[in-house]
Amino acid sequence: MASEGMMTRVRLLVLILVAAVVWGDSSAQTDPVLEEEQRSLESGADLGSAAQRVLFKARGKQDKQDFTGAVEVVKKWLEGKPEREHHLLRFNLALSYFALEDPDQALLHLKLAVKESPRFGRAWLRLGEAAYGAGYFAEAADAFTRSYELSPDKHPEILYYSGAAWLMADQPIQALGTMERLIRGFPDEVRVDWYQALVAAAITAERPARAAPWMDRLLAGHADEPAAWELAYRFAASRDDYRQAVICLTITGYLREHTRSELVQLGDLLSVIEEPMQAARCYEKAMALSVAEENNGVVDKARRAEQFERMASAWLAAHEFDRARSALNQALAEQESVRLWALVGDLEYLQGNFQAALDAFGKCLRLSAEFGRGWLMMGYCALELDRPDEARGYLEKAAAFPDQAGSARGLMNRL
Repeated sequence: MASEGMMTRVRLLVLILVAAVVWGDSSAQTDPVLEEEQRSLESGADLGSAAQRVLFKARGKQDKQDFTGAVEVVKKWLEGKPEREHHLLRFNLALSYFALEDPDQALLHLKLAVKESPRFGRAWLRLGEAAYGAGYFAEAADAFTRSYELSPDKHPEILYYSGAAWLMADQPIQALGTMERLIRGFPDEVRVDWYQALVAAAITAERPARAAPWMDRLLAGHADEPAAWELAYRFAASRDDYRQAVICLTITGYLREHTRSELVQLGDLLSVIEEPMQAARCYEKAMALSVAEENNGVVDKARRAEQFERMASAWLAAHEFDRARSALNQALAEQESVRLWALVGDLEYLQGNFQAALDAFGKCLRLSAEFGRGWLMMGYCALELDRPDEARGYLEKAAAFPDQAGSARGLMNRL
């Protein structure tokens, strides 16, 4: 079955664009102690008058988009004078370097800012942003967590960024714990993408059982959202619970139109749980969408042949031989392959058309003489046609292939 769901890695579910969060912009209850602390740290009240003038001058240059000038003002003040160090000056330098698109220098000065003042929440936030952009994901996750702890309003987005960064850092256990904390802490603000990150972490950490109750909670609270059912289907498929995956993906289609790839995936799942008739109908719908795409100028013969092959296999399994034959004829018109001619051979053999089956398997072998099953099936066909000498020749060739050797030798012994 095609592995389109969440198998081993699902990082695409948690790619984020980190945005700066402004303190005091949340509807959550504010912690007055933290609010006062952060206000004090941002006020610069402990700066001397000369340092305040430097900061004022730098901010003026920033207002005029002269970020290089702003850097020069602050660096000149700090250069070689450790007693002048201050978190606001380093933070200001970092902002200028961000504007100059120099994330490495921004990261350097943010680290110095939090070293000077480990309780400066906004510096931790921007440090997380810079580290994430530079690919230092574990460092970013830690910084986002520290920023969240120091946020007077406890912005949930910051905790989400932390969980995403842990996952990108290949530390899924930390990511899972962070996402569980996020969803548990903000039950009225939960979004589907939070659950996506949680499931990604659980699967990557090989702890899918920890995600199961959260999936139940997601569906209970977001039953009308297609994205919730889509995630549930991917989660079920990742656990090899194909029947549940079929249910969830089917419900997704009730809430919005299935995409072509989803119809193919649903067909694959139905084939796995041995519902070939329904699988074939899904493949037919997918083919109809492919035709619509081709009418818009997108043509992919290989994909069309593959879709016809899937459809033919399903109709064959459902013993709908005429429909299987029609699909195979259309597939072969697009592109010949060993698998397609083998399906034709199987179809003809099941219907007792042994000469036609023999011819079809012969066409397989003209495309690839290494198709051991083709030699074996030609032996069967020749026996059915009462041509034992011919059958022995095919079976001797089949015996050279490990997967067919036992059956071929057994038939030859009976001959």
